[in-house]
Amino acid sequence: MHFENIADGVRLCAQSTDKFKTCRINVSMAMPLDTNASARAILPFILQRRCAKYPDFTTLNRVLDELYGASVSAGVIRRGEAQILSFNLTAIDDRFALDGDTVALECVQLLCDMIFDPLTDGDSFPADIVEQEKRLLIEAIENEMNDKRRYALMRCEEIMFDEEAYGINRLGTVADVKDLTPDDIYYAWKEELREAQIQITMVGSMDVEPVANMLKERFSSIKRQPTEITTKFISAIPKPDYVCEEMPIKQGKLVMGFRTGMRNEDDNPVPMRIAVDIFGGGTYSKLFSVVREKMSLCYYCSAAFFSSKGVVMVQSGIEDVNEEKAKSEIVNQLSLVADGQFTDDDFSSSIKSLTDSIISNNDTPESICAWYATQLLRDTLKTPEAYVEEIKNVDKQQVISAAKTIKLDTVFMLKSNGEVADDED
Repeated sequence: MHFENIADGVRLCAQSTDKFKTCRINVSMAMPLDTNASARAILPFILQRRCAKYPDFTTLNRVLDELYGASVSAGVIRRGEAQILSFNLTAIDDRFALDGDTVALECVQLLCDMIFDPLTDGDSFPADIVEQEKRLLIEAIENEMNDKRRYALMRCEEIMFDEEAYGINRLGTVADVKDLTPDDIYYAWKEELREAQIQITMVGSMDVEPVANMLKERFSSIKRQPTEITTKFISAIPKPDYVCEEMPIKQGKLVMGFRTGMRNEDDNPVPMRIAVDIFGGGTYSKLFSVVREKMSLCYYCSAAFFSSKGVVMVQSGIEDVNEEKAKSEIVNQLSLVADGQFTDDDFSSSIKSLTDSIISNNDTPESICAWYATQLLRDTLKTPEAYVEEIKNVDKQQVISAAKTIKLDTVFMLKSNGEVADDED
């Protein structure tokens, strides 16, 4: 693995391999998650479709075809209290290009053209393009709201983190998107180039040195002032919050948010991940094998651990009449894990499932890229192999101790209002 600082707050991470027929390039840019989320969230979608050099879809698509059918995608994720914009490009690996073409270098050049030299209208973005992308972003936000399972999770997060940046939607709000102006977005773009924490991650057989040199030249024209991004970790509140809403739905959605007591992302995360997996991970977990299968209280029930914030979110689909039983049993199963009431088979099944899942990140250029890109805000990067060794070195008592620190914070219930429901997820 090649690591190199390209500029202040900009890191190049390159995995040289001849294992794949394609190469993958990712550019991730992180800023604090705040009320400017919408202006930043729209940026990757504006930038990925055109640039000054290729001002429309036809010309951009032509150059992608010339790069052996390369494809570009963009997205926005939340990690801790950071909003991360991502640009991805997949192309044929240099080993398979004709006449010694350096496809990876040309792809990085294209990404740089998109990010550094977008199509603008003076000191702003073209109004017609902005309006088009605003409509698409509003549609994406509304689609998430219309997915009742996703909506319930988002509402629980809004309530649980109402005084923390983590409660802000990574895409912002429909109202904020509607209010965006071309000048707002242009300012957000300039701010990203100047202040974002940036990592360029590459996987393939490319020659890294020319890429690094080109990136250094590109960033040399920017006066970088990278911002500090921190995430607030909070212990459980004395008494859990409970909020219930009603909608025309067929199946109730119960979401329970827990605090782990972690003080930062490196505070005992590996035993915690195993504890949460035994609680609500695979088919061997308490939530699946007992709450769902044995007691038939839920259509689905699982727990997810977010080490970047130190929280656990349990999602379940239930009949409204089973709400109290489901809540009580979910909490009870967590207490059983904290009391060490899980078998050696449960423990070994969790270890195997987690290690298999982590090692599978080596299976494709996309998954390798994603593995390292999500570590953008860490000073040092951890390989899948290193993480697997950490998991294998955890003992049962460490898992029990971790489970004891998980405390219920917020409960959100979305139930039927008695009206006929549309199809739902």
